[in-house]
Amino acid sequence: MFRQITVRLAIFAVIFALVDVGIVVFTYLSQPQTLAQELLDLEVSRLDPDDVRQRTNRANPSAGLRWSYELVEPLGADADRAADDPASRLIDWTKREQIPGGYRITGLRSVEHEGEATWIRLEFEGRGLSPFSEVIGREIVQHVALPLVPLSILLLVFNALAVRSVLKPLFEAEQQALDMDPGKPDQRLSVSAAPREITTLVDALNGAFERLDKSVATLRDFTGFAAHEMRTPLSIMLLTAGKLPAGETRQQLIEDIRSMSRLVGQLLELAQAEALILADPPVVNLAEIGKAVFSALEEVASARGQSLKFTDLGNSDALAHPEAVYRIYRNLIDNAIAHAPSDKPIEVTAGPGPTISVQDFGPGIPLPDRTRIFEKFWQGGTRGDGGAGLGLGIVKRLADALGAEVTLDCPATGGATFSVTFRAKVGN
Repeated sequence: MFRQITVRLAIFAVIFALVDVGIVVFTYLSQPQTLAQELLDLEVSRLDPDDVRQRTNRANPSAGLRWSYELVEPLGADADRAADDPASRLIDWTKREQIPGGYRITGLRSVEHEGEATWIRLEFEGRGLSPFSEVIGREIVQHVALPLVPLSILLLVFNALAVRSVLKPLFEAEQQALDMDPGKPDQRLSVSAAPREITTLVDALNGAFERLDKSVATLRDFTGFAAHEMRTPLSIMLLTAGKLPAGETRQQLIEDIRSMSRLVGQLLELAQAEALILADPPVVNLAEIGKAVFSALEEVASARGQSLKFTDLGNSDALAHPEAVYRIYRNLIDNAIAHAPSDKPIEVTAGPGPTISVQDFGPGIPLPDRTRIFEKFWQGGTRGDGGAGLGLGIVKRLADALGAEVTLDCPATGGATFSVTFRAKVGN
């Protein structure tokens, strides 16, 4: 907007200058006598009386122009008497008359030469307007360019500063919008001392944000409620399926119900993570939480023919919420269980420092997929576990809420290591 206003002001200044030039040209063209006087003044300013004695004319036949000059000695021997007689003094004069094929301009001009006034009689014959182009050009420079250009520049600078000052609140609102954290839905734009048009726009945007937050909250609540209500029926279905006669059909049904239960659990956890406000986190020990998750999931891994290995490297205190750390651990381990082979254990590590990591020895993650693995509901081409692509999205959301950083390392030998670095305890 600032650039558009400045460009339009510049265009307006150019149009104004062109109009001014047109007025000057029209004024001179409508006053031929003034043009004739200016033409003689311009010509005599270039003359030297000594040159006039040697050359009495200058012509350009191709253009139909001819100048002739004559020195006038009005006083002569009676100089003392003529000087006292005003009637005998010469004055500047100009006469323009039409001649066949053009016009003739005659005049008398005084020039200063060796401290004395010397009079020169000039006569010019020409046609058309081309002989006056330099005269008109000089007038445009003197009466348009010289006063108008500096004034236009000053006005453009002043207008640019004024526009920038007026639009400053809008720039502030733009920066606030760019700095908004998607994880903090209660943020709003605020401007101070802004024009009514800008405050109206900011209020309208804040109103739109408010309605959007309400819609997202409603959808999140619905997702959490639906997921919560589905957990009990799925548990009953799993128990009922276990009573069916043994066979491939029962096993497939049990796997499908477990997959649905996992999806419902992740949807519920995602809804809770989206609504989580993790302000002023306490100091927690990552190793202790990791051991609790390890104990809870060890049996799950065993049922899949896999094993877990937990290592405490010490000094693992961090600023974080225990429930959020527990969910991060669980989703990373659950993701590893879904992809890791059964011949090597999944290695879970706490420390050293406020860091946890989960390493598996599966097929790894292709390079093109690594930039999208934390997107919710995104599934890479190698997935075959029936998951919905929510686990790593939940990890990223919780880590962002805690001010933690999630990194991925995929060595050339295969496998993947997810690490989460939390904020360190003050004093570490």
